[in-house]
Amino acid sequence: MALSEFERLELEKISKALQEDDPRLAALMSLDNLNRRRWKGIKRGVLAALGGLGLLLVSFPLGSLALGVLGFLTMGAGTYWATIFIGDRPLSGKPHGGTNAHEKNREQS
Repeated sequence: MALSEFERLELEKISKALQEDDPRLAALMSLDNLNRRRWKGIKRGVLAALGGLGLLLVSFPLGSLALGVLGFLTMGAGTYWATIFIGDRPLSGKPHGGTNAHEKNREQS
């Protein structure tokens, strides 16, 4: 659903007022900054998962069960951390393609 001209102008006024009143907060809330943090979280999660995989693979020749368990847990935690940030659709700037059943029921009412 598109915004009316009045709503679009009001949002622009609010945005300009925020930038004038608190430029640090406006910069923190910008989509560019949020997108950067999202990719940084994904990269860190992937690196942690790869590090855990490395620990797991190193534990086999050493015969260390504790190192293998630590590697497995690190790999799982890194994968979980990376997937938390993948689902952040608002940062892409485009609306989600599909609608869920709750939204369809609300539209029919």
